[in-house]
Amino acid sequence: VQLYGAHRDCVSIVPAGVDLGRFCPGDRTQAKRDLNLGEELLVLFVGRIEPLKGVDILIQALAVTELDQPLTAIVAGGDAASADIAELRELAEAVGVADRVRFVGTLPRAELPTYYRAADVCVMPSYYESFGLVAVEALACGTPVIATRVGGLQHTVQDGRTGYLLSWRCPEPFAERIEALLENEDIRRRFGEAAPESVRRFSWDRVSAQILEVYEDLLQRHASGLATGCPAG
Repeated sequence: VQLYGAHRDCVSIVPAGVDLGRFCPGDRTQAKRDLNLGEELLVLFVGRIEPLKGVDILIQALAVTELDQPLTAIVAGGDAASADIAELRELAEAVGVADRVRFVGTLPRAELPTYYRAADVCVMPSYYESFGLVAVEALACGTPVIATRVGGLQHTVQDGRTGYLLSWRCPEPFAERIEALLENEDIRRRFGEAAPESVRRFSWDRVSAQILEVYEDLLQRHASGLATGCPAG
């Protein structure tokens, strides 16, 4: 409406959908065992490996995070042999967290729910996200999300209820929120319990019904001669 002069009555908004039968809560302890992890706290990043995703912010945040329990970060995405991951490995080495960051490459989709369930928090320090499907998948699995307040993340992560939204794209605020969440098991539990219901509206049943409504409305407009009834410009 703002950029292209579209008429509001001619715009339908339908979100992306998520298979809530696959992405759903599970036993976190068992998920960690399935991934050969110990009892350490786990921070998870899932996504493409490129500067836009802000993985460097996460790595630097780990360097200034102070917790009593051991903390491991898993970075899922990209090619383990790529130049981008090589740079991130060098950064992790430089800030002293190389032993706490695991790069597992791009995961088969069937394995993603196990990683989400194993994680104590999913972090998305993106500079921009059009929608941010990873956040919805993580929340559907009962995992709180800490993300930047950009794009679709503003509409999927409920600040202070299912995770935290940050307006600052720098390591310290992310470190503070990671500490706040991981040091308080009660908050983590409450966020995790609220998370699945908060994304119920993204189920494929609901999303496909909305898509069907758009087509039915268009057919009705066509039948009544209103297919071109939207104001031009």
